[in-house]
Amino acid sequence: MRTWKYETHIHTRQGSACGRNTGAEMVDYYRSLGFAGFIVTDHFIGGNTAVDFNNLPWEEAVEQFCSGYEDAKRRGEEIEFDVFFGFEYAYDATEFLILGLNKQWLLENPQIIRMDLKRALEHFKKSGGFIIHAHPFRDRDYIDMIRLLPDLTDAVEVYNYANPDEVNERAAVYAKMYGFRGTAGGDAHCIRSKPSGIETRKRAHTIHEFINIIQNGEYSLICTNSKV
Repeated sequence: MRTWKYETHIHTRQGSACGRNTGAEMVDYYRSLGFAGFIVTDHFIGGNTAVDFNNLPWEEAVEQFCSGYEDAKRRGEEIEFDVFFGFEYAYDATEFLILGLNKQWLLENPQIIRMDLKRALEHFKKSGGFIIHAHPFRDRDYIDMIRLLPDLTDAVEVYNYANPDEVNERAAVYAKMYGFRGTAGGDAHCIRSKPSGIETRKRAHTIHEFINIIQNGEYSLICTNSKV
């Protein structure tokens, strides 16, 4: 039976300061690996974004931020590769993948830049966003504390390629304790990245179909263990 592979966590150089390749280049790379699609999750406000949200007019900042996704989307349509929009929201190094919202929503909600973590997550959820806690137990020098907000979380990234096994294992325990679905992500920043994600027997034509697949548990995790 045919299956579809989707990467859940990638960055482009247009939207993320740490990205090394364009959205279109990431599409070609993942297609060459046999993936059916991915979610562009560039770093949004509070994270390592390539966009100066503090000084640009909001509309211009959003246009720049979405350019990596739009570049990937155009290329994906040319080669029948599914590209979905998301973003990685950060508050003092606590990060969440936000799915189910779109560019128009961002344009209509400039107040998000002034909200604290809890208010922002509440606003995402109220607006129909699906919230995945990205690498919740990551241990790095720039992370002062670990924050868990289970009441405002829909799923947990239980495998992140950039994390050591013990950190991913803690995320898996957290997800199990609260009954969250777990996702896997490559946290890919370039075309040398090792992909991870999910494999499903259903093709997702929209981000909402993808969210439904996660909510219903109709997938298995793709966890790439070897390092570059």
